[in-house]
Amino acid sequence: MTLVSSEIYTIAGQFSLNMQSRQHTFLTVAAIIASYWTVSISMVFVNKHLLSGSYGDVDLSIFVAWYQSLAAIAFIQFIGLFQKMRKKSLQIPEVDIQALFQKDMLKISLTTVIMIVMNNLMLKHIGVAFYQVARSFTLVFTIVLSASMLKQPLTWKVSLACLFIITGYLIGIDEENNIGTLSLWGIMYGLLASLSAAVCGIYNKRFGSAPNIDSLKQAYYNNINSCLFLAPLVYSTGQAGQVFESIEMTSVKFWVFLTVSGVLSLAVAWVSTLQIRVTSPVTHHISITGRSVAQTIIAILYYREQKTMWWWCGNLSVVSGVLLYAWLKSYKLNLSKDKSVLLFKT
Repeated sequence: MTLVSSEIYTIAGQFSLNMQSRQHTFLTVAAIIASYWTVSISMVFVNKHLLSGSYGDVDLSIFVAWYQSLAAIAFIQFIGLFQKMRKKSLQIPEVDIQALFQKDMLKISLTTVIMIVMNNLMLKHIGVAFYQVARSFTLVFTIVLSASMLKQPLTWKVSLACLFIITGYLIGIDEENNIGTLSLWGIMYGLLASLSAAVCGIYNKRFGSAPNIDSLKQAYYNNINSCLFLAPLVYSTGQAGQVFESIEMTSVKFWVFLTVSGVLSLAVAWVSTLQIRVTSPVTHHISITGRSVAQTIIAILYYREQKTMWWWCGNLSVVSGVLLYAWLKSYKLNLSKDKSVLLFKT
């Protein structure tokens, strides 16, 4: 995987200015979806490399999360400076203290921090191939929270989609246990990461519609707050001290991987926003599912793992639940459009 290319970065700037009024070509959409797959899959593998003991027994879960936010901020500043030297019009968002510490922004940042830390802890204890199943409860939690917090109706068809996901999740856990690779800590951290991701998504729906907040500004503010939230944890847990006192302090490879993970974390959020804007939230769900399947297959081939038929059935059940939910959302969306057209004609 590579970092987001300059072409994709340019597209991001153009779309953030006037996304609604543009007609997107097939190649543009395909490029953005391909970039999302590439960036997000690479992010998981890079994080797994950092957290799986490749650099000794030092726990890096919180330090990696903090450094990722720091690297993301530095990358935004670097790109802004580079564009300024080329006399481009891209402007780095100014830090508005009132907006930075606005209640909704703090909620998003806090849930993002929890999600990232829990996700890092989960990756430390599970394999990449099991990642899709371990994080599959994100959609279940999102549906439940949407019903309770956003008052969205919970239909039996949506409940059926949840049932598929839960069934696949339980089958996956059982098979991991039979294989001997099950980690209860990994399962627990996965559930907490899924819950915090769902809560973060709910807050993003509310805050994302606020005026004068574009995707770059939100990502920038989010990373600044994340740095502030994580700094005391990095110090109190002693992870920063362990890193600086270890032999990895002088390892160029270690810092390169850390920096790449930070840039990828920013790129994932940015390209995800682009993907939703040039397609739809439904297509985004389908793309996530496709990416997860590809990630699972790549992980099994890369790590040369052997999985049972029931393990694959569990994954298939999770994928079926996600695709069913995406189809239901698409059907509901098309139905609403048809009603709007009918009302307009009458």
